[in-house]
Amino acid sequence: MLRTGLRPVVSLLTLFLVATSGCGGDDSSGDGGSPDGGVDGALPWDTGPDASATPPTAILEIHARDIWGQPLPEDQASLTITRDGAAVPTSGWPVIRVPLYDAGSYTLALEAEGHWPLEVVATFDGTAEEGALRVTTGATASGQGLSVAHGEQTFGGTTLPAHAVFLGLRHQYFSAQGRPARRGNHLELFTSGEAAWQAVHDEILAADETIHMATWWWESDFELVRPLESHITSTLEERQANTIIGTLDASPAPTKRVLVGQFLSQDGILDWSTVSSDIRDRGATPDDGFEFMGQANPTRGMFEFMVTPFYFRDNLEVFVDTTGWMFEDEPAIESTVPPRTVDLTDWPIRLDLPIASYHQKFAVIDGKVAFVGGMNLRRVDWDTDEHLVFEPRRMLIDATMAERQAVADHDELPDTGPRKDYMMRIEGPLVQDVQDVFADRWRYLLSEGVQYSENASDFEVSAGPAAFPDGVQAQITATLPEPFWEHAIAESWLNAVGMAEDYIFIEDQYFRIPMLVDVIIERMTEVPDLQLVVITKPVNEFTDPGCEWTHITHQQLATRFPTRYHTYQLRAFDVQVTFGFDETEERFTDMDVHSKLLIVDDVFLSVGSCNKNNRGIVYEGELNIAVYDPAFVRAQRERIVGLILPPGTAVAADSAGWITQLAEAASWNDFVWQEWDDEGGDISLDGAPLPDNYTPQGFVYSLDFGTPSDCLIEGVGPDMT
Repeated sequence: MLRTGLRPVVSLLTLFLVATSGCGGDDSSGDGGSPDGGVDGALPWDTGPDASATPPTAILEIHARDIWGQPLPEDQASLTITRDGAAVPTSGWPVIRVPLYDAGSYTLALEAEGHWPLEVVATFDGTAEEGALRVTTGATASGQGLSVAHGEQTFGGTTLPAHAVFLGLRHQYFSAQGRPARRGNHLELFTSGEAAWQAVHDEILAADETIHMATWWWESDFELVRPLESHITSTLEERQANTIIGTLDASPAPTKRVLVGQFLSQDGILDWSTVSSDIRDRGATPDDGFEFMGQANPTRGMFEFMVTPFYFRDNLEVFVDTTGWMFEDEPAIESTVPPRTVDLTDWPIRLDLPIASYHQKFAVIDGKVAFVGGMNLRRVDWDTDEHLVFEPRRMLIDATMAERQAVADHDELPDTGPRKDYMMRIEGPLVQDVQDVFADRWRYLLSEGVQYSENASDFEVSAGPAAFPDGVQAQITATLPEPFWEHAIAESWLNAVGMAEDYIFIEDQYFRIPMLVDVIIERMTEVPDLQLVVITKPVNEFTDPGCEWTHITHQQLATRFPTRYHTYQLRAFDVQVTFGFDETEERFTDMDVHSKLLIVDDVFLSVGSCNKNNRGIVYEGELNIAVYDPAFVRAQRERIVGLILPPGTAVAADSAGWITQLAEAASWNDFVWQEWDDEGGDISLDGAPLPDNYTPQGFVYSLDFGTPSDCLIEGVGPDMT
């Protein structure tokens, strides 16, 4: 499907190709059409070892592309052409032209790093007829991109029949159904709200055109910036300047647009519950440069889930000038995500309630910089990498100086606890796709005439920033309900797990995702040494309706892979001196792991708003970024593991090493936890430092789940938790 947000790219690219190489490009520009010359004016049959002054009967064009229609980088791909077992010389990239003189069969084999190989046979009957070339496929063509077209080309005044074979390699990790996995992006992963929101704050204040923000929850008084040296003594007025609303008001950008999720129904009885009243007032005010709309997710009831097939030719039209080509019919490319019946009425007492939401959290500044992550603009979504138990900056904005000082003095706990989450800063071509997601949702609400839409305006999505030569390849992946119906997150996760050879690392708020666990079990059965590391948090066995599926998931994996499945939770620790005496009380505080992270084999990383539950990959509104780049992913994995191990630990490069480090750190912390428990939480210091055997190291602790029978509240269906 041709994305609305990509149309500007099509027109700009077409103009460029026409200006530089006739209607479609030469061997150096590579985008085919009806060129009138080869490289440096040479004809495609009068150069090379088989040069001939005689025009051929026809021309064969082979286009080396990926599944989204983008040209493959020449230094990462290879095309081999043989005829009757003999190699056919080639030149040019990503369009390779072969003169056809007489009947024969040509085997075309395209390979590229990180993609599935594709081999087809093009058989030429030796005539100048339109259908003189036909293409047959083998097993490698399943699920791949293959389009065949016929037309004419003029070279140096000679017009010849032409046949084009467009080969589109499917990526082994990224989603074929999703937006293009674009190369050349600069990415920065933030591991704390402190760093992430500081970066967002700085970009907002530097904006001079537009600010687009989407979140599941919005509190206008959420403080983006909380300076360590002055936060305790700052006044309420000073703190308000650093809130999200204060920062937006201070931004010179003339247009700010904000999307916030709603509960239950569009503009219904709970539309106020996820947003501050002042932003609703701004939405109701025309011509103030601040536009706001809420959005509810209409998914409900029972339905058949299936990812929509697509046609490779539709993708080609985004990146290739196909003018003059007559395309043959081609089969649709089916998704690898398995279909299923989804039942959102599967409550203990059968009910049909609208439980879905728009859970995405992202921002785009001036169409140049984007942020994608799991953090809301909400009071709990701020912490540092130190995750201190007594952190005065985690107090609510209206806390007094005295109340903040009491936290700093370890006399009182802060209003909110330690929080673990991530956000990615993006520069490069991918920014366009983040902007496009916002535009799709925004335009839909405009068309539906929702509340405050009368004061909201449309906008065009421009092409993203140019690719950086040293950038990485990544993909914006989404789950979107009808009418958008996107499921790139699901496909990328299933692809990555299905490719795992060494380890699967999950850090997530939830771990109850049967669709992914089925693939994990299958892959761990196939690969005897594959390790699974899961960092999550305990479930409440009294009140959490997802308890049952969490425990089912744990039992499935623990019984099959008792030595290869590792589960952990995170805790912060400090001591509190009671009333100035030498008596201490332990403060083991469970960390709120709000992360939505997946890493596989140091080559693939996915992070964003989507939890490890079926609803996140089937019908919620979610947004992630997927990265395929060994150097980048390895560096992030080392950072992430290092932040939860004891301070100063040199994180092992190999999976056996760092998985052992996690196990040893958790074992020590479990021992310390038990020591405190045995002492009833009180230890007499007598003015001495805390003994080593009472000091946890890092944040990681073992986590075990029980059986489904331990859950005291009856569970809900597997797609609802």
